[in-house]
This record gives sequence, C-alpha cells and structure tokens, in this order.
Amino acid sequence: MSAPKLVIFDLDDTLYEYAPCDRAGRAALERYAATELGLKAAGITELFATARANVKRRLGSVASSHSRLLYCHEFLELVGLRSEPLAALSMEQEYWRTFLLTAQLRPGAVELLQTLRYNTIPVAMVTDLTAQIQFRKLTYFNLDKHFDHVVCSEETREEKASLLPFELLFDRLPESVRETVWFVGDRDIDAPVDELMARGTIGTGRGFVREPVPSDRVTRWTRLAEIEREVEAVFGA
Repeated sequence: MSAPKLVIFDLDDTLYEYAPCDRAGRAALERYAATELGLKAAGITELFATARANVKRRLGSVASSHSRLLYCHEFLELVGLRSEPLAALSMEQEYWRTFLLTAQLRPGAVELLQTLRYNTIPVAMVTDLTAQIQFRKLTYFNLDKHFDHVVCSEETREEKASLLPFELLFDRLPESVRETVWFVGDRDIDAPVDELMARGTIGTGRGFVREPVPSDRVTRWTRLAEIEREVEAVFGA
C-alpha cells in the first residue's frame, strides 16, 4: 500500500455525528416558532419538512439547497407571515447555535489529523453546504488549523456528487499530490476513487467510508482510530 500524498476529508457525519445535532437544531426551531411566533405546536414539524422540500426542489443539487435561512424563510411564507427577514435570521441562528452546542467530535478525529500532520501529509476538506457555516463548524471544533485547504460546494456549480468540488481542489494543488490520494468520509460520494482515477484526475487512491460501497479501493470504517492505524502502517510507525 502506497503512502498518501494527500488526504481529503468530509466534514458532516464524518468528523462528528450529524443526526443528533440536526435533531436538536430542529427542536429549537420548533420551540422558537411556538414561543416567539405564537404558532400552534401541532403541524410545525410537517410545515418545516414541507419548507425544506420546497427549497430543495426549486434549487436542485447546489449548496444553497441546504440553507437553513431559506428553509426558515419558506416556513414563514407557508404559515402566512409573508417575508419576515428578522424572524428568519433569528430562527436560523437558533438552529445553528443549538446544533453546535450539541456537536461533539468523534473519538479519534484530532488524533488522526495530528498523525497526518506528524507525517507531513497535506490535509484537505471537500464538503457540501455553504462556506459560512462550514467554516464556522471548523472554527468551533478548533479544526481550522488542521486543514491546509478547504473547498465548499458553494464554490462550484454543483455538489460533491458532480466531482466539481474535487476538481477545484486539485486545480489549487501541485500535480505531485495527485499521485496517491486517500479519502475519508461517510458516504460513497466522499470517496470517489474510481471516478477520479477514470478521469485521470488522480493516479491511484484509497477511500474510507462509513457506508459499504462496491469498490475494492474503498474500505468501511467504524472508528477513526482504524484509519489512523492504516496511516501508521504505511509510515512504519
């Protein structure tokens, strides 16, 4: 197994568990809608789901389709309050404040990043969603100094599944790092080893994801410490 010249991480549901944070944030939104806007609790959950679906349907696979501000704005329109910018902004901030207060890094996340730094391996992040909140998450977790390069899908026309964010990252990096690239994520779109090799974007690579994928080059992980051991093995630590 060749040592990586570059390791690319996903953020959401990779370095931390996304679902409990999202649940807490949505619960905070519903409390805000009931207490601050005077809406009846019954039906709020369904209306938020409708607002989210409307935004995603209109926008398609772009970073802004994840915008909680747009979800809140759409929700306010659905409940008949028309455009209420201050309320929409307050709701968005309540969501993300609660989300971050709930968020905890997965065990082994910092140790893995430190091991890569110790072995002088460049570390990048390619992530869907808008830059502002992704940068906010990185600084909240004190991870911003662990990454040499960060690309958010807001910087490209489409999200990671299109490979455009990955292509943008490689455009910013020297050719030498393309020789061997490792990917760490939670889904197959986080580790497109075969696709990028077929395009000639990278020479070879290896992926680590939480969901099983049909590729000999992608391995399933359950703990980040498993990936750290793989790094140590190729460097003879």
